[in-house]
Amino acid sequence: MKRKNKIQIGNVIIKRSTGVAMILVLLILGLRAPLFFQPENIMTVLKQSGVLVMTALSITAVLIPGGFDMGAGALVQLTCNIAAGLILSGLNPALTWFAGLGIGLFFGLVNACLVVYIKIPTFVATLGTMYLMTGLTALYNGGKALTMKLIVSFQMLGQGEILGFPVIFIVVLLFCIGLNYFFKRTRTGLRMYACGENKNAAAIHGIDSGRCIILGYAISGALLGFTGVLQCSYNYGASAVDYGMDFLIKALASAYLGSTFSKTSELSMFGTMISGIFIAALSNVMVINGFSNQIVSGVLGVVLILSILLTVIKKRDIGQVTIF
Repeated sequence: MKRKNKIQIGNVIIKRSTGVAMILVLLILGLRAPLFFQPENIMTVLKQSGVLVMTALSITAVLIPGGFDMGAGALVQLTCNIAAGLILSGLNPALTWFAGLGIGLFFGLVNACLVVYIKIPTFVATLGTMYLMTGLTALYNGGKALTMKLIVSFQMLGQGEILGFPVIFIVVLLFCIGLNYFFKRTRTGLRMYACGENKNAAAIHGIDSGRCIILGYAISGALLGFTGVLQCSYNYGASAVDYGMDFLIKALASAYLGSTFSKTSELSMFGTMISGIFIAALSNVMVINGFSNQIVSGVLGVVLILSILLTVIKKRDIGQVTIF
């Protein structure tokens, strides 16, 4: 009986290995820096995770139907700069949200057209648009930071609090719930999942993979555009530093690491959100422990590799092959 119980406990640990590993890592590093567990710092982590999680949710939306987007971080930076510039020029801050959504949707559809109609491989197509958006950002800001004065109504989403909880975290949680419902509870969302799992099998059942991928890029692009304006609200403007690739790595790590919560490595919005918060917490606790930014970036790269490796292993265990 004892041996049977030990086996059952062992199976539970293996199935929950991702969550267990996350907790252990944060506990080990947190014990070296007790400040990490202070309530104020926990709220800071939730606030810092907001833009990262939104970016990760956005890229998950395009990964689900089988797409890919190298330019996710670049689009966030572009819309962040445009939002800051429009506000500095005197535009009503409320209108920047529509501008961000529109610009994001436009580039999402551009990616979709390149991939679906022109048949350019997703990596190549989105790599091209990534460099295009990076160039447009540099041209727009002239290599200078666009810093705004305090606008309470605009900064509320990025820096405000409700009952001690960051508004940005509440907003991201609502988006996560809405996206999870769409992909898991609606016919269209389930078809997008089916397309991402096996396009040929989906086609046999009458599912148009092209439409699913276009919709995925459209949703992802619009969300990334919104995320850019959210970043502008959080940062009181836009930085001249190119952080597009850093955002991309963190977002991909969040999406793939989140998929390891599932037995079949199925991408999920809640898994992505939990992993995004973990990555933000990991960065936070490493900084508190005195690690340099270079080391933090290296660790995040390792997290990305391990998350993809775990996904591949789980896919092989159930007879599926992952082509990345």
